[in-house]
Order: sequence, then C-alpha cells, then structure tokens
Amino acid sequence: MKSFKICMYDFRRLILNPITLCGAIIAVVACVIAGFCFKPTVSPQLSLSFEYETSEELYNNFINGSYEDSVVNLDAKIMENKKIIDGQRNTTLIDTYNNLTLNINTFFENLLVYNAYPNDYPDISTFVDNAFDINVQTELHNFYNAIASLKDFESPLYFTEDEMITMKSLADLLDSTLYYTTNRDNVKAMYDVLLEDRQLFRDFLNIEVVNWQTDADKTVELEVNYVVSVEEKLDDILQEFESVYYGSQNLDDMESLALNYKRIVTFANYNMQGELFLLLSKSLPNYANYIGYESQEELELKQNIVQNNYILKEVSQYYTNYLQPMNFNSASGKTNAYDFAYYLISIIGFILIIIGIFFAYKLFGRDRRKGKVDVVLAQNASFNSVFAGKFFAILFATFALLFVFSILIILISYLMYGVTFTPVLAVFNLSSSYVVSPLIYLLFKLFCIEFEIMFYTLITILLMNVSRKFELMFGISLGIFAIAFTLNTFLSGFFVYALFPFVHANLFPYFGGANSSIQFLGTAFISGGNFFISICYTLVLMVGMYFFTNQLFKRN
Repeated sequence: MKSFKICMYDFRRLILNPITLCGAIIAVVACVIAGFCFKPTVSPQLSLSFEYETSEELYNNFINGSYEDSVVNLDAKIMENKKIIDGQRNTTLIDTYNNLTLNINTFFENLLVYNAYPNDYPDISTFVDNAFDINVQTELHNFYNAIASLKDFESPLYFTEDEMITMKSLADLLDSTLYYTTNRDNVKAMYDVLLEDRQLFRDFLNIEVVNWQTDADKTVELEVNYVVSVEEKLDDILQEFESVYYGSQNLDDMESLALNYKRIVTFANYNMQGELFLLLSKSLPNYANYIGYESQEELELKQNIVQNNYILKEVSQYYTNYLQPMNFNSASGKTNAYDFAYYLISIIGFILIIIGIFFAYKLFGRDRRKGKVDVVLAQNASFNSVFAGKFFAILFATFALLFVFSILIILISYLMYGVTFTPVLAVFNLSSSYVVSPLIYLLFKLFCIEFEIMFYTLITILLMNVSRKFELMFGISLGIFAIAFTLNTFLSGFFVYALFPFVHANLFPYFGGANSSIQFLGTAFISGGNFFISICYTLVLMVGMYFFTNQLFKRN
C-alpha cells in the first residue's frame, strides 16, 4: 500500500514537472517538423503496366497482350525458374569445360614442343593437323558465349570477372589467329604470334573454377515450391479470372486477380533466386567476387522470402492483399494513417527514453540530495517500498505520456490520411509469417518502446546509486543511450555485437519491422536474432539490475 502511495505521489510530481512540460513541447515541435518532412515513397508493391477502362480491355491486355505482365510473359518467367533447376542438375557445362581445358592444354603443349623442337616438324604439317583436329578456337568461343549468356544460377560454374576477361581474350586471340590456309609460312607466322602470348594460355589453364550446385533434395524442394505448386496456383487464378470475365465482369475483382497472378510469379522468381543466394553465400564466402553475384542484405532477404512463401502457399489467395510492415501504403499506393503514426511514434519513443532517464535522475538523484527520500523513510516506509514506488512511478509516467501522444498521433493521422483495415503480413523471428491488424501491430510497437524505456531507466537508477555525483551520472546515462543508438545503427548484424545488452532492448524487429527501408530510429536484427532469447536475456539483466540496485539503495 505504501509503495502505491509513493508511486502515485511521485507520478504526479513527474507529470506536473516543468521539465516534463518542456519535454512534451519539444516532442510536439519535433512531431510538427517531422510532419512537414514526412514524404514516404507512395507506390503500390505491384501494379499493372497497361491501361484499361473496361473489363474487356483488361482481359485482352492481360490474356492476349504483349505487355511485361501479360500472361504469356509472366509464364515465361516461371520458365526461368525451370532453367535454374535444370542448371542445378545439368553437368553438361562441367564436362564441356573439363574437355575444353584438356584440349587447350594439349594444344599449348604441342605449341611449346614445336617451339622447342622445330626440326621435328620440318613442314609443321603434323602439328597443324593435330591442332586443327582439336579445333580449340571454336570450342573456347562457344563455351565463353554460353557462360556469358546465362543468368544467375543457370550454370554450376562460377568465374570471376578477371577470369572471364582471360577467357574472352584467349578466345579472341585464337579466333583471329587460327584459320585454315594452304600457305604453310602464314601458318608458321600465326603460331609465332600465339607463342608471344603464351602467358594468356597459362592464365587460362590456371583458372581455379568453382563448381557449386545444390544437393538433389534441395533442388527437388525448390522445383516443387517455385515451379510445380506455382503453376498449379496460376492455373487456379487464371480459371477464376476467366470465370469473373464471362460472369459478373467485375473490374475490381479482375484487377485483383491479374495483380495476384503477377504477384505469385514475382515472388516465385524472387524466392528462387533468394534461397539459392543464401545457400551460395554459405558455401562461397567470397561469392561477391563472381560474375553476377553482388552482396545483398541477407536479413531483408530472409524476411522477404518468409513473407513471400506465406502468400505462395496460401491456397485461396486470389483477391487478398496485405500491408507491408512499416510500409503500409504498399497495398493501395496511398499514404494512410499508419504510415504517419509509426513515423511519429518512433520519434516520440526516442524522446521518451531521454525523459525516462531524466525521471530516474530526478527521483533517485535529486530527491536523495534534497533529503526527500529520508523524509519518506522516516514515515515507516521500507526501503523496498520506496524503491519500488519510485521505479513504478517512472514506468507509469512514461507510459502515460506515450499513451497520450499515441492517441493524439493516431487521431491526427486518421484525420490527415484516413485509415485502412487491410491486415499486415509480418514476420516473427525472421522465420514465420503471421497476419495481424495494423492497430495490433501498433500496440506491439508501443510495448517495445516502453520495454526499452524501462531498460535505460534501470541503467540510470543503477548509476544514481553508484555515485553521489548525480549530474555526472545523468550525463553518463545519456551518453550510454547515445552510444547504444549509434552502435545499433552501424554495427547491428554482427554476431559479437549480440553480447551487448542494449541491442536486445528493442524487441520490435522480431515482429517483422526490422528491415524496412523507411524504418526510423530502430535496431536491425542481430545475427541469429531470436525474440525469446533476447527478451529472456534482457529480462534477466533488468531483474538483476533491479535487485542489485535496490540493495545499493539500502546501503546508501
């Protein structure tokens, strides 16, 4: 009971404090400025490339048109997935390359022998005949063109850019030098030219080609997920599209079906490439050195793959659409209240962490200096009651401010942009998708902000009981938050960084808001991040800080 009275008394002191009022004014000003600066990229996740006004125009453009997102061209993209599967299974290019290197090695050895023992070939006819039987110039040129024309993952062989240049240079040299002629002197001169570029042969023969393919089970899994099941779903959507056209001719329904047809194809292509890229990056740490394989943000890639798979595997997904976490205009192409609300609430959360640090300084620093803690203890209040009352006063005060600001922000956002009831498709722990109301998703955000405030508040209370230089400890607390915020921005993603406790204080990334391009003031996933590990780690640390600081409070 005494803890409750102390909590309510300090709660009123914190809320009615002039510093709190100044902080609230700063928050309002920051929100107003941010509101003027708020210019999200307003574009739907997918849209049809062709124009139409009637259901007949839509039908003809989609079914019979030559546009990029017509049925014929979309189906061709699924054929690209089939080519990738064939490339993962086919060993023809490997055999071709092995034969090619063997033939070029034989040709080069003959060339060196001719150079060392020219008298063994008085008219060089034997050497010429042997060289032309091999026909290396045609083989090499054909192989180079075949590799250069293939897209990512359609070949099991991987070459660096320098290796491809070497191959092209040797192919050009052979093409320009070797050709049939009856003039033996000319042939001899040509081989003298080849000998001058003997290093090019050595560079080619020293290529350490990388041969990488997925295992048979994984290849079958990819084929089922991104070819077989996708084709079945596309057939169902197409039948539904035909049914609507010959039935109700509802233009909105037809548009939704056409967009989902495109969506399924796009996601299947993305996931096929993405899953292979993740496997490649594990097998070949220096994958970025190879042609066509640039470094990607793996966390964002994993999140997108999980989301896409949810839609690809959803049986009845013909008309449904979803909002993207932290990018809520992706479904309609129009800014709605949640875009603006999340943006401003992130700013408020940042300011409230600083206010929470100030509250801890006020109740556990200035109150001790002014003797207010001694006055309360003199009224038969226990140390535990005083400590708990002040701690929960900070939590209730910050939560009250967060709640009031959130309500105001949501109302203002609703009046400015309107609201959508389309659900959010988010990812938990980068491993499983779930569908949730945008409002519930917002509540996740508020919970995570308050959890983070509690973490930095406990750090400040601990410092206030370590030394009586309260202003210095207050500055150190702000410095810790500033350092943590900076490190979260630039070091997130490194496994060693997971040992720092403050990276776990922001739980919101685990609910699917980690890797959005418009996320503001957030911490991205750490390597191997897991919500349950992070919350247990942080809670154990916070409970430990609470009881340890309580003992320091008694001792002081």
